[in-house]
Amino acid sequence: MFRKIKSDTHSEQLLTGVARLLSDTTHKHSDVQLKVGGKIFHCHKLILALKSPYFDKLFQSSPSSSASATTADQEIVLNDVGADDFDKLIQFLYTGEVELTEKNVKNILQAADVLKLEELSKFCGAYLLDSISSSNCIGC
Repeated sequence: MFRKIKSDTHSEQLLTGVARLLSDTTHKHSDVQLKVGGKIFHCHKLILALKSPYFDKLFQSSPSSSASATTADQEIVLNDVGADDFDKLIQFLYTGEVELTEKNVKNILQAADVLKLEELSKFCGAYLLDSISSSNCIGC
């Protein structure tokens, strides 16, 4: 006899459990360290690869010219992004949220372009469009 069962709570429990593991401050489940501007970010390849074509390609191939990896300690150095901006990118990758301001939007847009975060680039572009006025528009 064959019977297919389906849990009503599996998806919710899985998401809750993953969120709990990802927020663990001991970093015992992180599998990659990203060194950006001298700061170490403990991350998860799965999340990075799912959300960023840049990281997906990086993890599948040899390191590119803008990143260097050492397999012994699973550390990747990113040279094209600042630490504060990368902190915002990581926040977006893990939560889908980021706080954009007039001060950070340009750098976050540039970093999002480097890491091929199309959705974040669109959000930054929309923010910039909403911010244009006759007082800050060149040639107006």
